[in-house]
Amino acid sequence: MAMDKTRTVVKICGKEYTMTGFESEEYIHRVAIYVDRKMSELKNQYVNLNPSTLAVLTALNVADDLLKLQDQMEALTREYQLLSEELKRVRSGYAAERDSVRGNVTNLSKERHQIFDSLK
Repeated sequence: MAMDKTRTVVKICGKEYTMTGFESEEYIHRVAIYVDRKMSELKNQYVNLNPSTLAVLTALNVADDLLKLQDQMEALTREYQLLSEELKRVRSGYAAERDSVRGNVTNLSKERHQIFDSLK
């Protein structure tokens, strides 16, 4: 099933751009707003930057954000895997303990019946 391209106009750093993509119009606007905010922050910090330097610095800042998020995602994925393995061990131990208790209950029940049967 082929998806239609979305075409929308966004404003970044005071200039309008026509964007096309397979994502929703709302998503394209979210991306543009993010880039616009990054550029505005840098433009306010470094007032005399020319547009191309501002664009490069913005790209570097966005790449920095992305790489930090990727590192966080990898750390969270590793932590999730460790916790999943620990949960499997705990469940396995619980199941073994439960089976042991059930066996003890069954044995006690048999012993009780034997004792009562011998008293008759």
